[in-house]
Formats: sequence, C-alpha cells, structure tokens
Amino acid sequence: MTSRERVLAILKGEKPDRIPFNFWMDRDIMIELDCLFGENFRVNYYGADVIEAFAFMDYFPQFQAEYIHDEKTSWQVKAKVDDFSQILEYPIPRGNNPEIYANIRDTRNKYPDKAIFAMMMAPLGIISNLKMPEDFYIGLMLESDIIHEILCKIKPTMIEIAENTCKEDIDVLYLAEDFCMATGLMYSQKMLKEFHFEYMKDVIQIAHDAGKKVFYHTDGFIMDAIDLFIEYKIDGINPVEPRYNDSKLFSEKTKGKLMVYGGIDNCNIIPNGTFDEIEKHLNYQFQNLGKNGGLIFSSHDIPSCCPIENLDFMVKTIKNMK
Repeated sequence: MTSRERVLAILKGEKPDRIPFNFWMDRDIMIELDCLFGENFRVNYYGADVIEAFAFMDYFPQFQAEYIHDEKTSWQVKAKVDDFSQILEYPIPRGNNPEIYANIRDTRNKYPDKAIFAMMMAPLGIISNLKMPEDFYIGLMLESDIIHEILCKIKPTMIEIAENTCKEDIDVLYLAEDFCMATGLMYSQKMLKEFHFEYMKDVIQIAHDAGKKVFYHTDGFIMDAIDLFIEYKIDGINPVEPRYNDSKLFSEKTKGKLMVYGGIDNCNIIPNGTFDEIEKHLNYQFQNLGKNGGLIFSSHDIPSCCPIENLDFMVKTIKNMK
C-alpha cells in the first residue's frame, strides 16, 4: 500500500497493511533533523504517512497581536483589540483568495502518494487571540452578544474556506483549537456548544457532503468532551495524549465512534524510555486503539532532548504493527 492508501483504509474502517503514522517534535530539533536528513525528514527519511497542510487565513488583517518567539514556540503578549466591538467596524475578508489554499496545493503536488490532513482554525481559535486569555474568557460571559456578532460575521468566510478546502485533493478536513487542559475542559460544555460547536456544525456537514472525514485537534484531557465530539459528528481526534487520557477508557467510552490520530506519549516514554518501554507503550496503545482499525499513530511535540535512537526505534516498531 502507498501511504495514502494506508490512511484511506483506516478512514473507511478497513485494516491496512500496517499502522500509518506521523509525529511532531519541538521546532528546533525539527529544523536540525531537516538539515541532517533532508527537507521534511518525517516524510522523506522516516516515511510518515500523513502530511498536515494548512488553509492560511487572516480574518482580521486590520489588527495585529504581539508575540515573542524562539525556535520552539510563540507566546502572545499583547491583544489584537482593546474592545471586542472594534471587530464589528471592519469587513471580514472572503475565502476566495487562491493564496489561502496554496500550501495545500503545493503539498499535494509534491506528495501525491501521501495522505493530506488540511487544517483550518475552528471558531474559538479564530477569535481567541483578540484579547489576552483572562480577558477573553471574561468576555465570553459578559459580552456574549458581541462575541456572537463576531462569530456570525466570520461564519460565511469559514464556510467558504471549508467548501474550497474540500474541493482540493485532501483526505481529511482537520479542525483545530485547544479547549482542554490537563485536568479537563477550559470552558463549560454549554459554552462550548454555544460559542464553538454550533458555529462549526455547518463546516462539518460541508466536509461530509464532500466525502471527507473531519478530525479535530485539542490538547489535554478530552474525556469530558467525548459526547460533544460524537454529537457533532466529528470522525477523529488528535492527539489523545496518553499522559492525560488512558486509551482503554477512551475506547470503552467511544465504542469505536471516534478514530484516533495520535496516541503516542511524547513527553515521557518516547524521549526518556528504554526500547522495551517504548515497545510496550506502543503495543498497549495499538491493542486499545488500533487492533481493530481506527488508529493513525501520531504525537504532540516530542522534545528536543529525545535521542535519535529512540525516534528510530519508535518508527521501526510502528512500521512492524499490523
């Protein structure tokens, strides 16, 4: 099987020749490994089956947040707006600019035999950096009418981007915005429905009508959100971090209704474990999440301290799983 055929088998509920995979690492080590092994080392050196491409869209070009950066991550240090109502004074760009989809098209042209997960931001992700976190959360409660006006204002463009993205040669529409932390939800289920999932449901339907699966990314402990994912017809979840989510309990609760794009423990076992510990961990995850299909191995960011030997062993072990 090609990588794409392998992933499509999972998406169709079939068993591939082996478990497909991808992984992420801290950005500094990814740059180093690209220099060591060649561009896009995960795909071209290790043979990862999935490539994440991006529908790049600035919904609020008139406003700029302020960030500080290093090679690993970015931190927002200043909000985009002083007042939410400022957003209502300006039009939202449309989603018909071809440049929005250039990364997706370039990726497909370069990797015709790989699965492409095309990422677009989910509603709360589009507006969350308008203010700093504490002010944003307070705004959801005290200025909910304005927040809804903003979400209604961006929704037509979000739908247009979903429609155009699903016309591209992709395999999964991949929605992203963190709403879970280590101990549970960052918002109540009621607020998630009201400000997030209700504005996302048309996007999900567009993808399904186009024959595409919909995956969702949020870090953290996701068990309290399982019912929401299933209710709103999400097909798969990333990354289901093992340090917060036990795969056996996840499988028992989801009953095969959610695929997993993840499942690899990036923080402890992969960078710090012995080969025996890595193999035991991957087998445990495979038995609970992928023995009967439904698993594409991936990870959150594996840290820079991870020995190359551990990375090599992880990939070799996954490639032997059928």
